[in-house]
Amino acid sequence: MPPTLFTLAQAEAAPPDGLYDIVLPAPERSPWPLFAALVFALLLAGAVVWLVRFLLRNRPAPDAPPSFKALREFDRLDRERDELAPNRFALAVSDALKDYFTARFRDPVRYETAEEFLARLAREGTRLPPAVQQELRDFLTASEEVKFANRPDAAEWTRPLMQRARALVSLCESVNAETK
Repeated sequence: MPPTLFTLAQAEAAPPDGLYDIVLPAPERSPWPLFAALVFALLLAGAVVWLVRFLLRNRPAPDAPPSFKALREFDRLDRERDELAPNRFALAVSDALKDYFTARFRDPVRYETAEEFLARLAREGTRLPPAVQQELRDFLTASEEVKFANRPDAAEWTRPLMQRARALVSLCESVNAETK
């Protein structure tokens, strides 16, 4: 009988020599691409978490009291003390304290030099409580020495300067609490 299309199809479908379960050899898939993708995904997730925490931690609280903002700035400056030159450190502490006084007492001390502030204090007074005024004079005098005197031991003066600034904030808060 001559081969027909049907018989040719059956002949091709029949397994050769009784072998039925032969699988063509193929290389195994390497786990490295999956491992690399997993590591990349973990690094990306970690970066996103770090970015969110960084942004939330450094976000200024809109209704935070001035004392909280000042003490937070002092903490930041304490961490950066070794990286800043003593005069830069003293300037930053002085500016943070002046910002506190401007916010707490609505006094323009932030926009005055120490000389201008002391002259205004002698001429017309200020909104600052009297107990705070003398401490602020002492702080500004010590701060000016560190900022502009170019002392060889200026780095040793920065720690007491920070302690005075913190003491001034706590004194102001206690005086403010007493008046309320």
